[in-house]
Amino acid sequence: MDDTSTPEAPSTLTCVRFFAGETLAEGLTRVIDAQFGIAVAITSTPPEEQTAAVHETRKAIKRLRAMLRLVRDSISLDVYHTDNAALKLIAAELGAVRDAWVMAEILDRLLPHDEDTAAAVDELVERLQERYRAESAAVLGNQAHLASIMDQLQNARERAARWTVVAGEQSVPLPHEFATVAPGLQRVYKRGRRGMRIVADSPTDTLLHVWRKRAKYLRHQVEALNVLDPEPLAEMEERLANLTDLLGDDHDLAVLLNRFHHDGQLVADIPMDGVLTAVHENRQRLQEDAITLGQDIFEEHSSFFLSYIESVWREGATF
Repeated sequence: MDDTSTPEAPSTLTCVRFFAGETLAEGLTRVIDAQFGIAVAITSTPPEEQTAAVHETRKAIKRLRAMLRLVRDSISLDVYHTDNAALKLIAAELGAVRDAWVMAEILDRLLPHDEDTAAAVDELVERLQERYRAESAAVLGNQAHLASIMDQLQNARERAARWTVVAGEQSVPLPHEFATVAPGLQRVYKRGRRGMRIVADSPTDTLLHVWRKRAKYLRHQVEALNVLDPEPLAEMEERLANLTDLLGDDHDLAVLLNRFHHDGQLVADIPMDGVLTAVHENRQRLQEDAITLGQDIFEEHSSFFLSYIESVWREGATF
């Protein structure tokens, strides 16, 4: 994909973009409410669409955690740590459904259906789909468990008003100033840059997964601030989206490999040599592409990135 192209505008519901004319506190309030609206929609979704709704819930939680990181240094640290941990736990409780859903999809999408592997891949996809149905039913069919998750989300939603007020205050909105977001923005960029450099030297599954999460937080923060300088920030947002997609596919293949190694019944009587070779080759390609793209995105020191955002903020670009 051409790095200079501008991505299609995301839906105003799913994006975390601030709008022209809003204050920082107003934009955060609107975005937070929209994302929690997505997150709690599981219970109003038809059963046949609930797995996709779980995926949307987890993505909404990632956007919420990115916004929480954006204002981390301007709100109560107790609020930050409490709510970040709560959202992380909720996402983890839904992780099994998401992983079960994606395993068959990524195997079918990324692995070649050539003469040597077609039969093995087709059989594995069928078995993974069976496991997905069983594992998703164990979570989504357990009404008490699902109700508990919804209660946790509603409690987090009620507490989220604390994300938009000054630490130690109950009703003083966050100042509409660059200083309000600067430390959080720089921290996320700096950690993404550090993650890139670490992964380039040691691309372990854990380090790749951590880097992906950091890049995704930055992606959503850049998306939020797009109103400041739409074309350059839209380009950066797209490149970060491409990076997290590469790292996401690699992570899903790592989870798939782990399942191959620990689920004997899944791979029983299936010739796995060609499949495993294809998985490893795909992971090598994905990691190389991600590192190359990441080195380009994170080429500049965090101070340069922060100075650029501050300059467009101070130019009064409609936000």
